[in-house]
Amino acid sequence: MEEKQPIRFGHKLKCYVKNNSSSQEDFEELSKLDRKYISNLENDLSSPTLSTLYKLAAALGITFMELAQEIDEVKENQNYLISATKEVEEIKAMQINKKH
Repeated sequence: MEEKQPIRFGHKLKCYVKNNSSSQEDFEELSKLDRKYISNLENDLSSPTLSTLYKLAAALGITFMELAQEIDEVKENQNYLISATKEVEEIKAMQINKKH
């Protein structure tokens, strides 16, 4: 089974939090997320769920799409998407070949 690839945007999240919140506690309260979980996200140790991304965006005062754009700009995430897309294309090609 394939190892799960975390979404990496910890450095960008740290910068956003630092620039948009007066303290880690304030950000924790605004996002309604546990401080340890926020720390894990900042250190790329955890991947956020979709609902977490919405909470982060709201707490940062940005839209989900703006946050998604930031995540998409991280090179590791781009490489993972390219790799995953290639795998999907290979599976589709194999499925088509099985039918013929």
